[in-house]
Amino acid sequence: MKKLMVVLALALTGCATTGPAATDDARQGCVTDYAEGRDYFPDKSTVDESELWDISYHNSYKTITLTDTETTTGTKLRYVLYQCGTPQPKATGDLEGALFVQVPVTNVAVTSFNALAMVDRLGKNAAITGLSGQLLNNAKKDPWYDSVVKSAREPVSVGEYTDLDKEALLGSKTQAIFMSGFGQGFDDISNARAAGLPGISVSNRMERNALASAEWIKMVGAFSNAESAANTEFDKIKTRYDEVVRTVSGKIDNRRVGYLCVTPERGCEFVYGHGTETLVGRLLTQLGATNVFARDNGAPNGKPYDFEAGVGAGADADFFAVYDPMKMTLDTLKADPRMARFRPFKEGNFIAGVDKNFEECRAKTYLDVDVLIRDFAIGLAPELFPGASSTCFTRR
Repeated sequence: MKKLMVVLALALTGCATTGPAATDDARQGCVTDYAEGRDYFPDKSTVDESELWDISYHNSYKTITLTDTETTTGTKLRYVLYQCGTPQPKATGDLEGALFVQVPVTNVAVTSFNALAMVDRLGKNAAITGLSGQLLNNAKKDPWYDSVVKSAREPVSVGEYTDLDKEALLGSKTQAIFMSGFGQGFDDISNARAAGLPGISVSNRMERNALASAEWIKMVGAFSNAESAANTEFDKIKTRYDEVVRTVSGKIDNRRVGYLCVTPERGCEFVYGHGTETLVGRLLTQLGATNVFARDNGAPNGKPYDFEAGVGAGADADFFAVYDPMKMTLDTLKADPRMARFRPFKEGNFIAGVDKNFEECRAKTYLDVDVLIRDFAIGLAPELFPGASSTCFTRR
């Protein structure tokens, strides 16, 4: 009977304690000598900027609690990450209804480009076994995406957003799917969980400040026990971000700026303006600029403008930041004479996305917020950055 109990215990932990299997477990980061009460997470993260998620550590498991941004009820999502080789915690009390994931993860799928940038920055591409079709297709036209795919484990296509390929995900034994949490009106995460899939909400773009968005690298890193690397990367981003803020503080006040999309190819019927509650809207405020699209525009994703509303809101702008590629923007300006109604376009006083690395920049924008704020600051006040070159947003 005693021998049977030992065998059952080993089966529950999922890791053996002797022989070749023990070597494999140790190589994968699994515990081979579990002892109750021992702390198996020497590296920990703290959440200092984010308003949407938090993490706590409990010796052999850690709990991530985050706001379900797809609802208006304040519902919380919980992920319980338990160390390989230790018992899975019981789904009772605060852990009831949580998603349980054994860490460090070895089989993950990614449909969020922000999350993909974080996984890559942490050096964990080898765990990627699935990517959305959109991300895979980007590898055909963007060198950074191509490098990510080549360093992953021959990732298969797992569908798109709400249309995930359940068979492909289950077939590759996916432990976690890093998905975009787009906010109210979307149900990507809800649908994945309802289908029994391990959807993880990466809602960084819904944060109200840029550093909070970048801090989600710690959340993604926790699934790989990569807290040390995540903390280091975030600290680097914060240091560079704060340096830009100090450089421009009080020096570009009273600029009237609009952050917008203009090209029909990217879904902008005419002008799509971002307001006060968007991440970039708050970044503009931090830079000391006035967002011309802020009035009656408090939704997290901004709101679309028709021609009359667009002209009315943007009439006083002296500078535009366009989040479309520069070539698309220039083609739109050339094809649509209405754009001449805007002074920044007429005077060439605007920045737009770089053409060459646009897809890479799009993936990294809300992680590399130090680059984002620097590009905006260079565009607004190039004299404060003599000789500096922008990275993801550029002047004509």
